[in-house]
Amino acid sequence: MKHLGTLLIKLASKRRLPATILSCAIPLHMGAPGHALPETNRDTSQGQILGGAVSASNSDGDKLSLDLFLQLVEKNYPKLKGADAERRIAGAKRLEKAGAFDPVITSINEYLRVQDIFKPGVAKDAIHNESRLDLLTRSGIKLFATARLNPNDTKTPYVPTGRAGEYAAGMTVPLLRGLRVNEKKAAEDQAKLGEPVAAQVYGLSRLEILLKAAALYWEWVGAKVRIGVARNLLAVSQVRLDQIKERVQKGDLPALDIAEQEQEIQRRQAAVVKHTREFQKASISASVLLWDDSGTPKPMPDLADVPDLKPEPRKFTDSEWLEGRKSALALRPELKRISLEREQARIDLRLAQNMILPAVDAYVLQGADTGYQGIGPVVRAGMAMSLPLRQRTARGQAQAAQLKIQKLNLDEKAEKQRIQAEVDDAVSAINTSYEKWEATVLEVKKARQVESGERMRFGAGDGTLFLVNQRERATAEAEMRLAEVHVEYLQSMAAFRAVTGRL
Repeated sequence: MKHLGTLLIKLASKRRLPATILSCAIPLHMGAPGHALPETNRDTSQGQILGGAVSASNSDGDKLSLDLFLQLVEKNYPKLKGADAERRIAGAKRLEKAGAFDPVITSINEYLRVQDIFKPGVAKDAIHNESRLDLLTRSGIKLFATARLNPNDTKTPYVPTGRAGEYAAGMTVPLLRGLRVNEKKAAEDQAKLGEPVAAQVYGLSRLEILLKAAALYWEWVGAKVRIGVARNLLAVSQVRLDQIKERVQKGDLPALDIAEQEQEIQRRQAAVVKHTREFQKASISASVLLWDDSGTPKPMPDLADVPDLKPEPRKFTDSEWLEGRKSALALRPELKRISLEREQARIDLRLAQNMILPAVDAYVLQGADTGYQGIGPVVRAGMAMSLPLRQRTARGQAQAAQLKIQKLNLDEKAEKQRIQAEVDDAVSAINTSYEKWEATVLEVKKARQVESGERMRFGAGDGTLFLVNQRERATAEAEMRLAEVHVEYLQSMAAFRAVTGRL
């Protein structure tokens, strides 16, 4: 869409205007107070009301849209990449905890020269070789296999074996404490839940950063629109100065009007500088979030490549509001995180309750002692028991886990209420911005009518240059407010997407 501000930006630097702008200026007829000033050529549609600083040859498809900007921020912004690294660290911790169930091989192979325990003062040689494979299962059952070779003719500190060695396998089974619920399995389960917890932490960081990015983006676009309005206003005043000079030479206007118009030009020039600085500031703020794939910061596009403020505001319906509430409760990472942390607390509770039980472990080993001097089948079986008398540690851990679950339940209620309030507030902001936008559109329309009437009065000799300039400034101020309200609406829309978890 062509914008009047596009032409004004180019023409302001060249100090000349085409016929379309000259038709808006003061008539060139000298001594003709009856000639009215035509209304400025401004379309009353939203896009034309706001004006533009974008080259007419550029299409919106070539410009940095909000969605593309957010994609680049999400993909390349270092803080988000750092948050994603934290999420991957949780996966590494899960792998670490799973290592508790890795098979372990231990082996001792040694030669000894020791004193014979039956013949004091007599030395003897001995060989001790023992290897063992242990495998701890998640159920708490421990499987193992052993191989020993102690072919000693004399008595040694080690139980002797046949010449070919002793080979056996067995298991240890927890009967109460540690059966299906044990510390190592609980640690792994906690680490498994730690991955989605970290993902929700990342999701919350992502929402916060993307919401900030969206707000900065619309400030940047709005700053471009305000520059267009200010430059439009300046260009009109520059044309009027040339025409006033001609009318002063013909005696149609007092010479003081030249100084007054020159003063007005400087006022409007200062406004252009002010809004240019605001655009530069918005560009710098937004560029902090914009990086390329190589990890290099990128500047925001130039003024000519800034897109328009769109879509136009509209009022949210009750069905959209209720759907937003449902979406927020289903998608917000805070609630998912609480649910996962509650499951982690339940793991702690089950472990603590299991630790209260006595430790009763049954074990059995069966194998064969082989070779010369071997005895054939070997068996070892038994039971080991440990029972702390007070169990204060386990009971304290159980109480702490129960209290944490209660706290998380209360936190969940509070978070649901807070999230729904955020959705309500975002919808309220959207609808309020829409109502303000409607009122400001009408204000701009009326301001232009007043401006046009004042220009006609001035052309007829019944008005003053001061009032014409004042009416033009009032119109420009209304257009500025319209841009600000539109930015506010679009920022509220981004906030709604964020609070419903859909940004």
